Amino acid sequence: MLQFPYQPVPLLGPPPPSAPLSTAHERPFVPVILHSATGHSRHFHRALLDPGSDDTIFPLAMASRMGVTLQPDSGHRLRWGGQPYPLRFGDVQLEISDGVSTARWPAVIGFSDAPLAYRLLGMRGCLQFFDATFRRADRLVELTINRTYPGIIS
Repeated sequence: MLQFPYQPVPLLGPPPPSAPLSTAHERPFVPVILHSATGHSRHFHRALLDPGSDDTIFPLAMASRMGVTLQPDSGHRLRWGGQPYPLRFGDVQLEISDGVSTARWPAVIGFSDAPLAYRLLGMRGCLQFFDATFRRADRLVELTINRTYPGIIS
């Protein structure tokens, strides 16, 4: 099992009525390394575990910088801020570590130029391989590898 503490994101304005004493939102971020077939790797300190996202999505510019071969445009779109953005897919390896265990697996992920605030670790490409427990009261997310996991653990 991998465990990650929630991380604070400072509020940009006054606290919401639902949390009047808040100074930050806490989010289930994890560090992730993106590996391409060309041998390039890029470390991201914060990617959002998002069970509401169908796909795992990274910036489109990252694909070209890392030499990720993108599949032909399938017509898939990501709607963000009411606007549709093309979503292109490519084969990579993802790696996450909580400092105790490391998981690395092959994945087909989406790349988009939508102005997302965070890289998204969604259902396909990431969370499909884990049973995730979001322990909000403890400010902790636990990822347990499930039987569909295609990668290695160290």
